[in-house]
Amino acid sequence: MTDDHIFFRQLVENRQIRTGARAIIINSSADRFLVEKNHGARDGYLNFIGGGLELGETLKTCLDRELQEETNARAVRMEYLFVVENFITFKGEVTHGLGHYFEVVLDREDVRPINEGIELLWLSLNEITDIDLRPHVVRDNIVKGTYKSIRKLISRNDVD
Repeated sequence: MTDDHIFFRQLVENRQIRTGARAIIINSSADRFLVEKNHGARDGYLNFIGGGLELGETLKTCLDRELQEETNARAVRMEYLFVVENFITFKGEVTHGLGHYFEVVLDREDVRPINEGIELLWLSLNEITDIDLRPHVVRDNIVKGTYKSIRKLISRNDVD
């Protein structure tokens, strides 16, 4: 069983709503976005850097911690954008998560992953359009140029 399957099974069994923070990271020229590719269970798609909120953390603290755990970069600016309600079906059961998205500017553009099994990619808007970047509703609003004006999105995916 993969780590993802264990994670989702625990969410279903505990009836938990997972809260997290994610970063929409744009380079200084505002023409490329930084995304991560996890090798292994989630090898088939890309996602935004971030992770789950821990007890006692603010959303910004969570995102700072995730950046420190995953990259050699630090945030110099964070602006809250919107929340995504994620409904993910796992083995016929629905899990529920709240992902809070921030536009983030980093202290460097030569960003490298700290952990093995993670690849960081700077992608153009055209490249983002054609890839499996999740959640798709966030990707699609970046492509449409509406991600700075929305306040809430809903995403539904299957993990089975």
